[in-house]
Amino acid sequence: MRLPPKHQRDVLKIGELADELGTTPRTIRLYEELGLIAPDRTEGGTRLYARKDLKRMAIALQLGRVGIELESVQKLAQTRQQCASGSEASTAVQPLLQDLRTRIRGLLEDLEELDRDLERADMLIRQCGNCQNRPNRKDCPDCPINKNVDLTNIVRLVWDPSCP
Repeated sequence: MRLPPKHQRDVLKIGELADELGTTPRTIRLYEELGLIAPDRTEGGTRLYARKDLKRMAIALQLGRVGIELESVQKLAQTRQQCASGSEASTAVQPLLQDLRTRIRGLLEDLEELDRDLERADMLIRQCGNCQNRPNRKDCPDCPINKNVDLTNIVRLVWDPSCP
């Protein structure tokens, strides 16, 4: 049986889902192996993903992009279904959500700190925009970045590795 065109159906094939999510079919198969999604299949074995699969994959991928391990995503996705009651599920899922919030808040703090550091680095490096010297301590002994290197950690990474 041949499937109708994509715009005429409510399901997606694996390549279509990958395209929608900006990922690869291999990643989708991995998430399927981990039990995060469970597609239907045609008689010929073609995976068919519903909108619920798209939404579950989207949040799972988003969590992965911000550094949450697959094991944590898997546990979050599967804990509720392993419980015998709503009460048990609530009790089991709440600490997982709290842990996730704590981790994400830590990531946000790290990202905000990096953003401030990048802004300081950008302001420093712009001062060298018209400099014709080689960007090192020997060829530019009066470099304003060398004098202010302690204002930003990013500059230590991108500028002169010999800075004390």
